[in-house]
Amino acid sequence: MTTVSSTSTTTSTSAGTGYSALSSSSSGTGIDYSLLIEAKVQARLVRADRIDAKITANEAKVSAYGDLQSLLQTVNSSLDGLRNRSTATGASSNLFGQRTAYIGDGDVFSATVADGTETGTYSVVVQQLATRHKIGADAVGSKTSALGQSGSFTLQAADGSAVTIVMDADDSLTDLRDAINARKAASGVTASIVQVSNSSYQLILTANNTGEAISVTDGGGSGLAGALGLTDGSGNVRNELVAVQEAIVQIDGVTITRSSNTIADAIEGVTLNLYTASPDTAVSMEVSTDLSSIKTAITGFVDAYNALRDFVVQQQATNSNGTKTDSATLFADSLLRQVTKSVYAALNTSVATDDGNVLSLASLGIGFDSSNNLELDEDTLNSFLTSDIDAVRQLLGLNMTASSSQISLLRYNTGLTSASFTLDIEVGSDGSLGSVSVGGDSSLFTVSGNRIIGATGSIYDGIVMVYTGGGGSVDVDFSQGLADRLYTTIDKFANRYSGDLATIINSLEANDTELQSRSDDIRAKAETYRTTLTAYYARLEAAAETAALLLKQLTYKSNDDDD
Repeated sequence: MTTVSSTSTTTSTSAGTGYSALSSSSSGTGIDYSLLIEAKVQARLVRADRIDAKITANEAKVSAYGDLQSLLQTVNSSLDGLRNRSTATGASSNLFGQRTAYIGDGDVFSATVADGTETGTYSVVVQQLATRHKIGADAVGSKTSALGQSGSFTLQAADGSAVTIVMDADDSLTDLRDAINARKAASGVTASIVQVSNSSYQLILTANNTGEAISVTDGGGSGLAGALGLTDGSGNVRNELVAVQEAIVQIDGVTITRSSNTIADAIEGVTLNLYTASPDTAVSMEVSTDLSSIKTAITGFVDAYNALRDFVVQQQATNSNGTKTDSATLFADSLLRQVTKSVYAALNTSVATDDGNVLSLASLGIGFDSSNNLELDEDTLNSFLTSDIDAVRQLLGLNMTASSSQISLLRYNTGLTSASFTLDIEVGSDGSLGSVSVGGDSSLFTVSGNRIIGATGSIYDGIVMVYTGGGGSVDVDFSQGLADRLYTTIDKFANRYSGDLATIINSLEANDTELQSRSDDIRAKAETYRTTLTAYYARLEAAAETAALLLKQLTYKSNDDDD
């Protein structure tokens, strides 16, 4: 009975020991069940490993495509302001509309110029600066001792409001200053104290703004203003320290006066900031396109393109045996080839001018070196920018020409590269637009107020023009320069929402999500299979151990019977 009980215990233990007890060292049969289990499980995991490798490859592609997208977007950022488009027509800025002032002597005055200001040259003479009126009170021996004066007076600058200042006999010069400054926003006058000597202090009143005279009037006949030395016996200012005066400027022979040294209304779009009077000096000022910003953008484009080119070369790199390098994730990638081909084609855009000249990248001093990187000749670029900025704009940007000056572009379809058409415009007796047709077809454009709008679904979809004329035929021509065409080409690939790269990145990431789910499912089932096999082989091992023990018992009994 003791032997049978021992067998039952051995069976239970053997079946419950699980996977770790099935190695050859602990197996009663000498069979290494752990190797059998692992081999069978690994056979099922092969598919998961292949899926994981595909996920890793996809992730590498997503990263490479993301780098390509970022580099292309950087190129487009450098091109954006060079496309001669407004915000309404798809650009964040228009460098050809930005203005700056080139001034012969910047010590006399400076100028800021609003975008779109008419260009031109001006002769400016600063004859006199506007000043802040300053008056002083009589000096006193202490700024903190009581002045012994009481009463009131009113105070104001010409552009301020009259305020009443009340004083008690125990108020000091400091108290008076503080009382005036508490009302300075309303009065337009600020007070300060100047120490004239060790025992002499003077109250100074200064107008907050230039060109504005300070007035002081005694209140209620108290005579306080006179007692303080602010006014004389006639009620006039006693101590005028700086006389009030307006700025006097001569622009192209026309003399103007202003109360401020900042003059924003003399030349439309130009704000002059006067620094010093120079009545005998005529300073030249040229309002012109901001060539520096355009040059900076062109230089930035060359750098951005070369960074893109370096990436493309890296993706095409091979080892000495002709195989791709580890970093060439997009080696022989069809989308990368398409990007490279399209960008190169756009770079070779040429534009014919009205005088028969043909403009190209070379006109800007930009060419390809032996590695197909761009290189810039600054002398050529500087010469082109300074000699013919209109030609630079025509080469790079979107250009609209029309036979009528009464039509202007408000919006433009970013996908339309060029278009030429004649608008037949009918205007009603009340001056409102009636209908617009092209070649007799009135379905291509609609009208809204004074706007002519390309019909949805037509080739003119996205174009919006403003017309203020009296009707008739207007010839319109759109041409797309190099920068605008290259930007449009790149945007098709690199647009963060609708570009080809965004589409393929989203597809790969969605595919990875699905693949990861499949891999996880395979691995989960493989682990379930491992548990099932472990239990199965544990039962076999237990049965084998039981059989071996029974055989041993039978052999022992047989030996006993023989005795």
